[in-house]
Amino acid sequence: MVGLPIPHGTRLAQPAYAALTLRGLPGVGPVRFRSLVDRFGTPSTALAAPSAEFAEVAGQRAEGARHGNAPARRARDVLGQCEAGGIALLVYGSPEYPPALGDLSGPPSVLFALGRTGLLSGPCVAVVGSRRATAYGRRIARRIGALLAGQRRCVVSGMAMGIDAEAHRGALPGPTAAVLGSGVDVPSPRRNAALYRNIVEHGVVVSEYAPGVRPEPHHFPARNRIIAALSRDVVIVEASRRSGALITAGIALDLGREVHAVPGPIDRPTSEGTNRLIADGAGVIFDAGPENPFAGEETLPEEPELRALLAAIPTAPLTVEEVALATNRPVEEVSTLLMVLEIRGFLTPTRDGRVMRTPGRRPLGVREEVAR
Repeated sequence: MVGLPIPHGTRLAQPAYAALTLRGLPGVGPVRFRSLVDRFGTPSTALAAPSAEFAEVAGQRAEGARHGNAPARRARDVLGQCEAGGIALLVYGSPEYPPALGDLSGPPSVLFALGRTGLLSGPCVAVVGSRRATAYGRRIARRIGALLAGQRRCVVSGMAMGIDAEAHRGALPGPTAAVLGSGVDVPSPRRNAALYRNIVEHGVVVSEYAPGVRPEPHHFPARNRIIAALSRDVVIVEASRRSGALITAGIALDLGREVHAVPGPIDRPTSEGTNRLIADGAGVIFDAGPENPFAGEETLPEEPELRALLAAIPTAPLTVEEVALATNRPVEEVSTLLMVLEIRGFLTPTRDGRVMRTPGRRPLGVREEVAR
């Protein structure tokens, strides 16, 4: 093992120590960390790999640094903080790591967590929106959070003021996960400290940032990718034209997740983003009552050729040529069939000319078991 020995008696031990050491090397971000683990099997075997093979993946700067004591010393310090605070570490490639995060090209190398970590691997739905929420938006977010938690779905959000906080409050004491842009021991914002304690008790708080890290503006777009990837569906309750919630929606669509939006008055800035999402094909949340609140059900065309073509199209956008290649059909024929599916509402065109299955046609009312 390169570096300093693990501190005596630490509960988190070798895998976490190796992962923290590896991710602390210069140039080893989430993408390279994943490449190293995929290449060598585990962080420990990556750190022990021959110099030429390690440098081929991690780069020469990382190869030089792994023989020094600084990365290992930092890893020991973080391990000590986690041990003292009862913080769990979920390492990419380990059985405890949430599998949905593997859909990211650069999944977090390590997740720090407080609470019921098993929730992160169960059925999750993100509910996000504006910090400057209206009374209407806060009320709807809380009702949707309660509805989803009642269906044993983990409500994922960012614990921010406004929509995020209300979604968590609605879900409690049911399953909910807060993804922070700070260390998991740093409640952010401070005004939500009581909510934070409630989530730690009944749900889980998670972050890719080490204990003690303060929130920074550039942390939040990275946090949003975790919220989107963890969730099978993303619900936007209120969002302005430049809301961070729209970033989450965009990431979700790129990952093939379903995106739903709550419509709002056209004269309110907090409705601009959600109404635009609906115009672009997002599923419409038309009711937050005890029945199914998500618009549309998954149906299939009656014609066999249309049914077969639709089955070959994922929720992620594809070009006409990509669909033709996937189905082994001529481009002209596929183009005509796609037009029929679009007219019937099965497909939605993207702004760059691709097509995707229309989000929101599948209801979220189906009950599933969540990890305990």
